[in-house]
Amino acid sequence: MHARGVHARGAAGGGGRRRPADGVAPLAGGGLPGAGRLIRIELAKQARPRTFVALGALAGLTVALAVALELTGAGRAEPVGDIPLLLVPAASPFVMPLIALTSTMKFFLPLAVSVFAGEAVAGEARWGSLRYALGRGVPRSRFLAAKAAVAALLSLAAVLLVPLVALGAGLAMAGWQALPAVDGGASAAVRQVPVVFAPAAALGRLAVGTAYVGAGMTSVFAFAFFLSTVTARPLVAVAGGVGLTILSRVLNYDYLPGVAVLSPYLPNNDVDLWLHLFQEPARTAGMGSFLVLQAIYTGVFLALAWWWFTRRDVLS
Repeated sequence: MHARGVHARGAAGGGGRRRPADGVAPLAGGGLPGAGRLIRIELAKQARPRTFVALGALAGLTVALAVALELTGAGRAEPVGDIPLLLVPAASPFVMPLIALTSTMKFFLPLAVSVFAGEAVAGEARWGSLRYALGRGVPRSRFLAAKAAVAALLSLAAVLLVPLVALGAGLAMAGWQALPAVDGGASAAVRQVPVVFAPAAALGRLAVGTAYVGAGMTSVFAFAFFLSTVTARPLVAVAGGVGLTILSRVLNYDYLPGVAVLSPYLPNNDVDLWLHLFQEPARTAGMGSFLVLQAIYTGVFLALAWWWFTRRDVLS
């Protein structure tokens, strides 16, 4: 009887409580951390080299694009996108963000998003800290929501970083000026007449375009996050997210006319439609259906991630 009482006191006291390896400690009084505290813990854990390397690589690539254009002739018109828009980098600070987003949205941004989403859960499983977090009673749904929220914040930071760094480079190159854009897809009669967007209008359309590109990354994010709950190898989840983007582009009807029937249902084919905002009048055809498609893919993959993770055996 006495031994049992001592054992009970030891289990209830500080000597019987172990701090798990992932740093999620019980609250005072023995309670479990709430969603907000879990998110703060996850954010603190992301202050590591991998995060800074991924974001730094995107910023460095953007700066490298600006330097390359400056060295090779920033006063020459550059075709941007599939329209194409004909833009002169030295003419306006808004040209560089358009070039940078166009250059990164089909591979480098999906790669960064896949890194953050694919490592979220699989990284914990790889190092063995996942079983400690869940073994101490943290609800799986709450744990998964915190992981998804932090990975989404980092992905959003990656998407915003590209146009912001590019805009800074553009300001250094051209100053604060209006944006002249020539519609390279128009007839020869009007091709030589640029449409000039005032700085405020150009900034507003750039903001909408950035939001659209960010929305286009959600399907990649959700798929990589789902794979992160399935595998204990982060590289597999990252490769899956990037692979989804590549497959979507390969099966584009522009390259393989025989699969045109699939094109409307592929997740990343229309991620570049935002460039039509810089035509006059702006063309938004297809953008709404693309956003709906992203919502469907994202909802399905996140639901699968939750379904799998809440049933997964990680404690054995």
